[in-house]
Amino acid sequence: MEEVVVLRYGHRIVRDYRVTTHCGLVARAFGAKKIIIQGAEDKSILNGISRIKDKWGGNFDVEFVDSWRKVVKNYQKRGYLAVHTTMYGEPLQKKIDGFRGKKILLILGSQKVEKGVYELADANISVTTQPHSEIAALAVFLHEYFQGKELDLNFEGAKVKIIPEKKGKTVLKS
Repeated sequence: MEEVVVLRYGHRIVRDYRVTTHCGLVARAFGAKKIIIQGAEDKSILNGISRIKDKWGGNFDVEFVDSWRKVVKNYQKRGYLAVHTTMYGEPLQKKIDGFRGKKILLILGSQKVEKGVYELADANISVTTQPHSEIAALAVFLHEYFQGKELDLNFEGAKVKIIPEKKGKTVLKS
């Protein structure tokens, strides 16, 4: 069964609010089921993602935890592969086929990632070997994992829907 849960490692309220919120929004829009945020609990992230869910639909959970290590071990016991996105890992394009069809705990760093993350992860995967955003790594990983099918997701309970068109904007509101 394909399923992705995102673990955001090392969230810091003042510095990471926008990036962590965007990680949650991208995770939701690209088909992940949940984001777990390790670090200080930030009500503004909970409220922001909750507002998006209420308006745009779908099921997506946000959880804050103290220990990334406990989360990784717990998910591994439940049959998830812990995949850490990093510039220093094996190339995504060479490893992605081995992840499809499996449950994934996708680890995204924010601050300097400690050695234990690399060691405990089942795979350390690079989306590229150049500096870039964890948001980009998340989007590219999910797109490759779901083979583009996430672009056609239907979000149950949406109060707002965009109707794609060549020119103009069509928004349906219920």
